[in-house]
Amino acid sequence: MPALRQPKLKLTPDEYLELEEQAEFKSEYSNGVMIPLHGEPPKLAGATINHVQIVSNLTEIVSPLLKKQGCRTFSTDLKVWVEKSKKLYYPDLIVVCGAIEFYQKRRDAIRNPLLLIEILSDSTEAKDRAEKFWAYQTLESFQEYILVSQNNFVVEQFHRQSDNSWRYLATSGLDSSVTFESIGQSFGLKEIYDLVEFEGEEL
Repeated sequence: MPALRQPKLKLTPDEYLELEEQAEFKSEYSNGVMIPLHGEPPKLAGATINHVQIVSNLTEIVSPLLKKQGCRTFSTDLKVWVEKSKKLYYPDLIVVCGAIEFYQKRRDAIRNPLLLIEILSDSTEAKDRAEKFWAYQTLESFQEYILVSQNNFVVEQFHRQSDNSWRYLATSGLDSSVTFESIGQSFGLKEIYDLVEFEGEEL
């Protein structure tokens, strides 16, 4: 008679964070379950060069301006804790203004982002647009969500309004500029997409 399979036990957020510190690959946390960032089975594959370049560009152009406003920018390796849905996500870029609130006094999980940016890819776009955005909306501090395409010159924004609705704006074309309303700063798409290549053509 085959042995009965033991039910999979749920992890607490703290247990997940301890495992994540020792893991060879990144995973996000969803209500007790570790979800590998690159799908099942876990992969070690990294992001594309376009993805990495866009994150680097955004960090370079946003960070110096925000320091004057008492804000800080973090990319790639810090997580955001969403209390209501018990989730821990890795956004591509996090902006926090004022004092940083950490999950359980840890230094790797933030509770109060103002602005979150995700670089879209074929494998993550659906999750970024739906599950993650729905979860992020439950954070009181969260005011703006930016989605940046790595296949076209397109930046999409969702900005929280006073009645808690979200205003959507899409900006396209290299000659265009976009204003991140939560921080009151404008950037040219040429800056955001500097050195990014589409179909073998370098900007």
